[in-house]
Amino acid sequence: MEENTQKSDGVKRLSRRKVIAATGAASVTGLAGCSGGNGNGNGNGNGNGNGNGNGNGNGGGEPEKPDSITVRAWGGAWQDNLDEYVSTPFTEETGIDVEYDNSSEDQMQAKIRTALQQDREPPVNVQWSLTKTSFQSFELELMEPLDTEVVPNITDLLGAAQPDAGDIAWPFVNLYSYTYALTYNTDEVDSEPTSWSMWWDDEWENQIGLYPSGHGITPVLAEMTDTELGPVEEMGPVWDEYESLRPNVGTIGEDSELTQSLRQGEVSMAVLLPANIVNAQDDGAPVDYTIPEEGARAGRDTMWVPRGQSDSLTYWSQKYINTAASTENIGPWCENLGVAPLHADAEIPSWMEEDVAFPTDQEQFDQMITPSLDVLTEYEPKWESRVNEIMGS
Repeated sequence: MEENTQKSDGVKRLSRRKVIAATGAASVTGLAGCSGGNGNGNGNGNGNGNGNGNGNGNGGGEPEKPDSITVRAWGGAWQDNLDEYVSTPFTEETGIDVEYDNSSEDQMQAKIRTALQQDREPPVNVQWSLTKTSFQSFELELMEPLDTEVVPNITDLLGAAQPDAGDIAWPFVNLYSYTYALTYNTDEVDSEPTSWSMWWDDEWENQIGLYPSGHGITPVLAEMTDTELGPVEEMGPVWDEYESLRPNVGTIGEDSELTQSLRQGEVSMAVLLPANIVNAQDDGAPVDYTIPEEGARAGRDTMWVPRGQSDSLTYWSQKYINTAASTENIGPWCENLGVAPLHADAEIPSWMEEDVAFPTDQEQFDQMITPSLDVLTEYEPKWESRVNEIMGS
């Protein structure tokens, strides 16, 4: 997935079925009696929706349903898959429409922060974002912690799904993981690379592809040079490696550009999400991926709910996340995204099973390079600026 990338602009509303069949409505009401609210609902509908205040209940503890909620999402295939495997089941179960805002996650973080400072409701109800951005938002106190009585499905996820956030158990939830693998054109590279270090060989001049700003590769260079990630001025060996690599860098671009360059042999190797390669292999392209001996950068994506919303919107936004984390939805959603679901009972396709490039258990996570969120939040923007200076971008 592309970090901090705005893939399309504006808000797109997808009309959904507004009327739930009687059996579906009964099912939702029954679920709410078990997991929604704090049990203070009564026949007059004065229930407590999410433990944060009184909402207009339906007699079973649920607040009144809004007509719609808005989710910040990456556009294109990311939004399409979210819509098919999460939003559609949510709407069919609740009757609540789902709208999308394709602002970048950084832009949306700023918008939420401004809204809260001005005592306004935030512009979106659910934020779908990188773990790093989510942790930063947590530190900025932009989040309404997830209530496991409203979002019980998150307690069935793997341990990696729960962030380390001190006294707050679930400020956000990690839903799936992915890696930035070493990918290569099999017509140009004779055998599977075993180390990232081969990128620096003279024979690969103009043959290496990178994401902008060193996404996915800076922690690898730190691992290779035994450099501690931290202040930019203390990471000299990493910047020296970038300087040495520059003559071999032929393309700097996002997923689509890098994948196309690799398929056509314009570059021989690149750092890429493996999902791009799996899709290209399905088309018969001569490409493959590997996790070298040094490991690879691992990432996770999250969902969270901004604070400052009404009880009704807070409750149903958390219910949306509950839908995303359900066993029946997270498996096919992640399969079509090409990422590994953080759910032990989710169905995983055969090409993803036992593949360290799609980590799901602790042993596989231990083989990855996963910088601490504190370090990423504080220092990564300056790393990116330094890489851009070196690469002239």
